[in-house]
Amino acid sequence: MECQKKDTCHHGKVLEGARPGWPEALTALGIYLIGIIMLGVRMLQIPDEQAILRINIGGLGNGLVGLVALFAAYILKVRNLRAFGFRVAERKWLLVGAALGVAAFIGCFIIEGVYFHFITEPNNQADFQVAAKGGVFSLFVLIITGAILTPLGEEFVFRGVIANTLNRYGAWAGVVGSAAVFGIVHGFNVILFDAFMVGILTGILFRKTNSIWPGVVVHIIYNALNLLYYSTL
Repeated sequence: MECQKKDTCHHGKVLEGARPGWPEALTALGIYLIGIIMLGVRMLQIPDEQAILRINIGGLGNGLVGLVALFAAYILKVRNLRAFGFRVAERKWLLVGAALGVAAFIGCFIIEGVYFHFITEPNNQADFQVAAKGGVFSLFVLIITGAILTPLGEEFVFRGVIANTLNRYGAWAGVVGSAAVFGIVHGFNVILFDAFMVGILTGILFRKTNSIWPGVVVHIIYNALNLLYYSTL
């Protein structure tokens, strides 16, 4: 007997809970926040003269923390990666994800243009900009850590677990609710609004496809274009 679309079976047995619930969501979010705080403390200990090292440790750490948080949610009860969105996505949705990644990159200029018209704050992307302008090798490493590993870790947690859980309560909870959590985790600054926008787009794709991969494509394209843009400043 083949597993149905909603993973109602697994090796001939009925799964209890075809998607993660509150225990998984709270576990993943809690571990992610603890890991990010610990990572942030470590990064603060690295001097400004090593900004490139600092930001790459941050990107690598973010990806690993997301993976650990996903694994913690996985081992609680469901133990089926398909239930967390690890499903093959149709090519058309991956292409949609790529297009939305470009749209999100353009959208962040609008968001930040409006935001900085009313609010002045320190540049919280300075380390990214330094690393992006540090030469070809520095930019290459930054793309790996900041535009691949970071999106993977964040999508595992915020779409694979949190949006997945909130989708039980409808589109507003699943898409807007998870995007709000995603934005707040990025801090109370302009990046909150950028992250909220990305969270809305990836949340819609996740709800539409039940796969994390189209949203991962959005996130990777968005981050990569921002880093490439920083390299030109």
